Amino acid sequence: MTTNQEFQNIKVAKLAPRELDTLLQKEDLYILDVRPLDFKRDTSFIAGAVLCPLVYLAERYSEIPKDRRIVITDWAMKQSTSAAKFLISRDYPVVGVLKGGLERWKSENYPVEERSPTLEVGSLTAPRKQ
Repeated sequence: MTTNQEFQNIKVAKLAPRELDTLLQKEDLYILDVRPLDFKRDTSFIAGAVLCPLVYLAERYSEIPKDRRIVITDWAMKQSTSAAKFLISRDYPVVGVLKGGLERWKSENYPVEERSPTLEVGSLTAPRKQ
């Protein structure tokens, strides 16, 4: 992933956990988590979130659906903004990033699911809510 001045100037909205929770209740967002596969601190995810570590995003982004609005998260908002800029520069409908990441989401007691972080071929196409 290369960056230049144009990339740096891309604006990314930061959504507080309360804002994201409200959006999740209203629409079927695509939640993209960009933490590394070997992230050991915590393996909690927002329910239905799809994992694609930032290091794989440039080669796998075409698997992400363009017909759903996207919110990007990571553990502490260190990588999600770069991922958002990358996808925005490729015309993906990115709503923004989770402000404070999953660490803040959990600290404010929003629901999570525990699961092993895995990345499989075709795994970036998340099922829609029923």
